[in-house]
This record gives sequence, structure tokens and C-alpha cells, in this order.
Amino acid sequence: MPSTKNALSRYYTIDEILCNRHIAPPGKKELLRLVERKLGVRISERTLAQDISDMRECEELGYFAPIVYDRQRGGYVYEDEHYSIRGLKIQDEHLNILMVAIQQLSGMPNLKELQQPLEQLRRVVMVGSKTGKFEYPDVVQMEHHPDASGMEHFETLFNAILNKNKLRFRYQKFGKEESAPYTIRPYLLREYKNRWYLVARREDNNLVRIYGLDRITYCHELSRDTFKEDFNADQYFRYALGITVVDDAVPVQIELLFSKEDAHYILSNKIHHSQEVISHDELGLHISIILHPSYELNMLIRGYGPGVRVLKPDWLAERIRLDALETAARYNS
Repeated sequence: MPSTKNALSRYYTIDEILCNRHIAPPGKKELLRLVERKLGVRISERTLAQDISDMRECEELGYFAPIVYDRQRGGYVYEDEHYSIRGLKIQDEHLNILMVAIQQLSGMPNLKELQQPLEQLRRVVMVGSKTGKFEYPDVVQMEHHPDASGMEHFETLFNAILNKNKLRFRYQKFGKEESAPYTIRPYLLREYKNRWYLVARREDNNLVRIYGLDRITYCHELSRDTFKEDFNADQYFRYALGITVVDDAVPVQIELLFSKEDAHYILSNKIHHSQEVISHDELGLHISIILHPSYELNMLIRGYGPGVRVLKPDWLAERIRLDALETAARYNS
């Protein structure tokens, strides 16, 4: 099987381009340009030619992609217009092996960050094994994010974390210019609400930061430049709700009173691992949580509307009250 670390990303990118019916079939130079633009890296014509050959012929990959050059249209196409490497039939014995692997991984405590995606994968495999289809919207509909970007960096980031290799890195915050390149030590890939994030330490200021994969504009693994320290994800996110971590901040005890109607949902689906029940009676469900106040917390509280009241601390209750008044004012204007 081809051993290039980023080969899989290129295969999927080539597949995506050839499946795009909204563009003209690309010639060799145009296909190379599109792949480079999508991945944000330079590749040679020789590498592209080898990728196409592997997709066509490599038995270990098993794609046997019907890629042909259409002289009439002047570009590469799939001879079977319905083909995609994403739609390949998986044999039953491979499905069984995959299901066993998922079950084994799901029971490993050090892979807690992957429990949700593993569970979703298990369900996808179950549907596929029963129906022969991996999407069956008339029976099962699963949440997914069709426009998620940045996943072309996933393999590079994963390998760098696994090998403890530093990365040369560029990033573009929302509404900001692209950063100058800097070096990071990648620690963790974390999913939150169908988006993936990288936890890494910047070498220039020694601060741990969280980066959305969709806003990474460039990353290159420095295979000869390694680091030694470990990263404790549980400790780092101990007082976080979602993806926001406040450096050096003291966690706050927050008390919330939920309505009787929302009580059972909060009991069955904890807001945070620190959640404790203070009382549960005719007034509703009174709970406490200990965490760093964040944008995600404000959005969660506001999402319950009149179904929740902040009891402590006073400053958070006032912030939510003012937000509610501002919201009401928008409808009264």
C-alpha cells in the first residue's frame, strides 16, 4: 500500500474533484492546481500521476477507480459517472472486523474523546450491515456537517501528535488576516458539535491554544523536530464546557434552577461532569456545576429560555437577565 502519510487526503481530494459535476473535467495541470489549492500544499506532477495510478490499480487500496482521460472534453473523469471511492461496497467479513474493532476501542478509557464518533460509526456500520447501504434516511437519520472544512489536515495532525513531531503552522482567525508562520507542539484532536479542533502549544509564547481545523491555512510536520512532554486532556478540560478553556482562571460554582418540564432531560443528559443535584421538587431541579464561565455556557443557558434561572453567581444572573431584556427589546422595536 502507498506509504506517503498524506496520500489518503490526496485520494479523497482527487475523488471529490472528479465527482464534481459543476466543473469541467480537469486536465493534468488543472487537476494538480485544484488538489494543491484544496490541500494547501505543493505536490509534484509525478506524485499526482502516482496517486492516479494507485487509485486505478493498487490491490491493497481496493479502489480500482475507473479514471480515464476524456479526449473529447479534455480532462480526467470517472468512466462510470456514479463511481466514488466513498461509495465502495464493503464485504460482510470486513464489516464484522470493523464492528469488533469499534467495540474494543469504545471500551478503552484513554480514548474518551472518541467515544461519540465511535458510537456514530458503530451505528453507520450496523445500518450498512443490515441494509447494504451506509445512508438509509428513511430508517435512520444521523447528524452530520456536510460543509465541514479543514479535514484535509487531519492526517498530518494525527501523525504529528502520534509521533510527537512539531508543526510549522499558519492560522486565520475569523475576521483577521492570516498569521505569520510559527511552530507548535500538537497535543490533541477534539470534536465538538461536528467540528474538529486542535489543542497545541505555541513555541513563541509557550501558551496552549485551541485551533479550529477549518481555520488552519497551512501545516507542515517537522519530522526531525520532536518534543517530549505529555498532555493531560482530562485535566486541561476539567472545568470547560465545550471547547473554551480560560487560562489560569479560577473555576466558578454555578447554581441553576430548571423547570419541572426540563428536569428529566437535565438528569438524563448532564450539562457537565461536575453536575450535582441540590434539590428536585415541585419548584424544579436545582443543580450546581463547577466550571469556567464561557460563551458556550451563556448560549446553553439562553437556549433554555424561561425554563432555567441562574441562582448563583449574581453577576451571571444579571448578564443573562440583560441578554433577555435586549432580546425582548428587539421584538418590541
